[in-house]
Amino acid sequence: MMDNFKKFNMPRYEQVRWHIQTLLTENKWDEKTPLPTEQEFADKYQVSVGTVRKAVEKLVDDGVLIKQQGRGTFLKRPNFEGSLLRFFKYRDKDASYVIPTGVIKKVMLIEPVEAINKELNIHEKEGLIYIERVRIVEDRVILSERIWLPESRYQDFIGLEPEDFENLLYPFYYKKCGQFVSSAVEMLFFISNHIDPYLDNTKQENLVKVCRVAKNLEGDPIEYRESYGLAEKFSYEVNII
Repeated sequence: MMDNFKKFNMPRYEQVRWHIQTLLTENKWDEKTPLPTEQEFADKYQVSVGTVRKAVEKLVDDGVLIKQQGRGTFLKRPNFEGSLLRFFKYRDKDASYVIPTGVIKKVMLIEPVEAINKELNIHEKEGLIYIERVRIVEDRVILSERIWLPESRYQDFIGLEPEDFENLLYPFYYKKCGQFVSSAVEMLFFISNHIDPYLDNTKQENLVKVCRVAKNLEGDPIEYRESYGLAEKFSYEVNII
């Protein structure tokens, strides 16, 4: 299995890291199921346990895996829902911070959109899965989202109804289509003169627009998203250590 890499000047542990990463993406690995032990990987790839350990530690550093004392090594799912709280904070009637509930309002297959296809780094003629989603706190829409997905990666979404989707999208992407979101890049803008049908805002109310490109383990874009929220709810919080 490792022979294919002999022509490349790639360290042995990097070869193992690549194979483990491929295993995770090709087998729809459940984050509740531990990976094989380091000894099992060593036997599989015919390398030392130390080589496997270095490969696993690299994947842990990359945020792909997580080690749990006494339980093993697991696939790590980044908490992208929590990232919203860096920009917006919402309290319920008890004044406690809450994460909004996601509700799909619309899902459809659409024609290519030049700018979106470029963001997703896909062929200019490839179709898109388009989703409109809102985030709700106590029956009030506080975030409005537009999501575009490459048709080729999300074939199983074609024909689904809004009620078929789960609250958290990224685990659903993985479970339904095998698309694992490993990282994301976000850009934030303040905009004006934009009315969002779900936020029910006026032109006089400024909005915050967050653009996100989500990527898989190989670094390929697999989702482009635009989220809109009222600027009056905007906050920014970061811990610097």
